[in-house]
Amino acid sequence: MLADKKLDGYLFVGISDILYLTGFQSEGLFCLVTAKGTWIFTSALLAEQVRESTSGVKLIVGQRLTVSLKELRAKHRLKRLGFDSEQIFYRVGAALATQGLLPTPNPLEALRIVKDAEELDLLRRAGEITASAVQWMIPRVRAGMTEIQMARMIRNQFEKRGASDIGFELIAAVGPHTALPHHHPTEAVLKKNQAVLFDVGCRVGPYRSDLTRTFYYGTIPAGFKRVYGIVESAQKAGFEAVRPGHRGGEVDRASRGYIEKAGYGRYFVHSTGHGVGLDIHEPPWIRDKSQDVLASDMILTVEPGIYLPGRFGVRIEDTLRVTSRGYEILTKGKNE
Repeated sequence: MLADKKLDGYLFVGISDILYLTGFQSEGLFCLVTAKGTWIFTSALLAEQVRESTSGVKLIVGQRLTVSLKELRAKHRLKRLGFDSEQIFYRVGAALATQGLLPTPNPLEALRIVKDAEELDLLRRAGEITASAVQWMIPRVRAGMTEIQMARMIRNQFEKRGASDIGFELIAAVGPHTALPHHHPTEAVLKKNQAVLFDVGCRVGPYRSDLTRTFYYGTIPAGFKRVYGIVESAQKAGFEAVRPGHRGGEVDRASRGYIEKAGYGRYFVHSTGHGVGLDIHEPPWIRDKSQDVLASDMILTVEPGIYLPGRFGVRIEDTLRVTSRGYEILTKGKNE
């Protein structure tokens, strides 16, 4: 890929990129990949951990990045080096540009976007754990529970089922809080006849899952039933647009178009989905005008929602694998 881009090397700074390349995860590292070798630039504080956790890489310890790069370029005749200007502090990026490094789109995106068999196994397991934990939780919801309590109970179920950690800060929302797409759990108490929303995910190894379920605790009113049915059908429309060769924008339009035709377009306030892997949000992007072309073994979410301020919100989300003919839902519990 570097040869195709006519680069002698590329300087990576993103935590997940360096994990993907080397197997080691930490902030504050730089990783230079070239045809002549791979170097990690690290502080003395992390050097021993890097040595123990990686193989096939060379370490440069405790030196200024710009000085070390200058020496490496001269020694190995590395003329054209790219760097990821979107994931680097401006000051560092400016110094690299002064040295002649080129701000270049990240070449690792095209590799990370398609998952291999080992990655898929971890993603499936993460999806299964997430779905089964939520299945366990929903019938145990009771009036008087707080949002924080419910989020904690789901987290505990992840741990019991073998997850490495949570995939992101878990969302549990009740009543009007369900109309806030990225609500943070509070001490708000669930009452009878309120909507409940869980947006949760775990990690297995470093790979993540993402799932949202919305339900009603108590006697379900007609308005909630109507909105839920629209969102459910919009998600199915999105599912049907997931297939190799389709673009992320087509999946977004399928879900969004259904909601717009039902008259709730202005209440669908976020993109239809995103990729999932080492990061909870990564390519492919499932949003308006996205040109990302879907291919087998890409992972993405489909998560349409309708949010009625002061009343309730409904979001339904699953994590999917793109297959040769369509899709596989990864966030299915064993009993679904």
